Amino acid sequence: MDHEQTTAVESETLATALRAHLSSTGFSFNGLTAKEATPAITLAVAQWAKTLGWSVREEVSMRYIDLPRMQGGGCRVVWSPPWSAYLDLRLLRKDGLPIAVEIDREDFGSAVDKLRDEALRGRPALWIRWHGALHAELPAGVARLHLPGKATRSPVRYSLAPVTDSAAITCGKPVSAEAREEARTRDRQRIAEEKRLAALTRPTTIRCG
Repeated sequence: MDHEQTTAVESETLATALRAHLSSTGFSFNGLTAKEATPAITLAVAQWAKTLGWSVREEVSMRYIDLPRMQGGGCRVVWSPPWSAYLDLRLLRKDGLPIAVEIDREDFGSAVDKLRDEALRGRPALWIRWHGALHAELPAGVARLHLPGKATRSPVRYSLAPVTDSAAITCGKPVSAEAREEARTRDRQRIAEEKRLAALTRPTTIRCG
């Protein structure tokens, strides 16, 4: 199996192993707010990683592959992609590349872009999506574990039934050799440009009027 395929396969294998762990431990919750539910899932993922002897880092900085470009934003300067971003979790292994993990209640957000870039770097990428319907298309190399939940009316509280082995796992296609090489080139260009701009001040606000 070539290296381009192994990232996608390993991401799926890890998602399957996590699902089995959550199932065996009977992970569930009831009556939590969104701000409480995501940390509960984060803790469960961290505990799984620690049972395997891995180190866990939360809110770890990561770098997008593409160089940020300035875009119009009214009285503010908007950079796309942002200069900085953070992964919910990075799982560090002695016997393998670090694993990128994002945990979200909805598809909207930057998780897809962050995990895409991690997968392009050859790192396994897991997206834990809980509650709502799935709409986002998965990038190559990324595996998604869906934990469907239920919500009450206002005040909104969420419940998650005990995870079973039927919890859905979907995966993006393998990362092609061409995509990975192109990503390496763009990554090197961004690093070089960041070094060039390191001494310069990047504007964040434009005064109006």
